[in-house]
Amino acid sequence: MTGLDSHIIRKNGNKKTVCVSHVLAAFGIAPDTYKNTWNARTRQNVWEGILRRNGYAVRSRKSSLPSTVGAARAKIATLNDPAGTRYVITVKGHVLLLDANGKTIVDTAPRKRDRRTIVKVCAVFPK
Repeated sequence: MTGLDSHIIRKNGNKKTVCVSHVLAAFGIAPDTYKNTWNARTRQNVWEGILRRNGYAVRSRKSSLPSTVGAARAKIATLNDPAGTRYVITVKGHVLLLDANGKTIVDTAPRKRDRRTIVKVCAVFPK
């Protein structure tokens, strides 16, 4: 991905992180079209709003999936979401993107055996 080689941290604590920017780039959203991917005041990612503003629907799937990324891969393939759905998974300090078959599309910190605990899972599909 071009345009963001490292984390950008602003004076107010808001930041643009590499992993979120790579995931957004996979949806065709360039890093220069948004200011931050993390809000220091609310202490949460703001990528959901960025996706929604760019024509995507974002729906939580946390209750449908197991608690680790590795276990969630097989379960994702059985979900009944619309064609073209991709899954944004948030783990502590990181975000990755999976396709509808549970295969990795974007992961800037890949693991051979992925036992990271899932914090949030969202199904993303065009509106």
